[in-house]
Amino acid sequence: MNKMDKSMILIGSIIIGFLCMLSPIIITGTVYDTNRVMGSLLTAEFVVRTLAIIIGLIIIYDGVKSHFKK
Repeated sequence: MNKMDKSMILIGSIIIGFLCMLSPIIITGTVYDTNRVMGSLLTAEFVVRTLAIIIGLIIIYDGVKSHFKK
C-alpha cells in the first residue's frame, strides 16, 4: 500500500468515525436531554449515545493504526 492509499484510509475512517459519533444526534435531532425522556428510556438513550461514541473512537483508532503500520 502506498502513502496515498494510507492517507485516504485515515481520512475516510475519521469521517466515518465522526458520523458514527454524531449518529444519535442526527437521527433524533436533539442532544442528550433529560427533560424530554422518562425512566428507563433515559438509561437506554444514555447507553446508546455512549456506545455510539465508543464505536466512533474505535473506527478512528483503527484508521490511525492502519495508517502508521509498516
